[in-house]
Amino acid sequence: MHAATFGGNPMAARAGIATIETIEDERLLDRAVEIGERFRKQLGPLVGELSIVKELRVCGLMIGLELTSECTGIVQQCLDRGLLINCTQQTVIRLLPAMTLSDEQVDEGCEILIDVLRRHS
Repeated sequence: MHAATFGGNPMAARAGIATIETIEDERLLDRAVEIGERFRKQLGPLVGELSIVKELRVCGLMIGLELTSECTGIVQQCLDRGLLINCTQQTVIRLLPAMTLSDEQVDEGCEILIDVLRRHS
């Protein structure tokens, strides 16, 4: 019987343990919640402020900003300003930032995104 060609080798197991230890030692799960809430606090008011922003969804560091129109131009304008974002379903800006983002990086990214969205409204 064949179970797995690459499963269960010592190096892969040690890498997995080291990853779990790093996540625990650096409180990265707690940090992910903090960063997600920082995004929610900054982007949430856009739902009532800008007609282009339909909904904000935040689950940890999985962030979706649903727009009322296509977001490909917004993606390019953010990229031109050094902010890498993604557009899915033609109208959803998807943000999947790193767990190690600093508060300053979150603020800077939000500032760019908010400015671009305001120019589109």
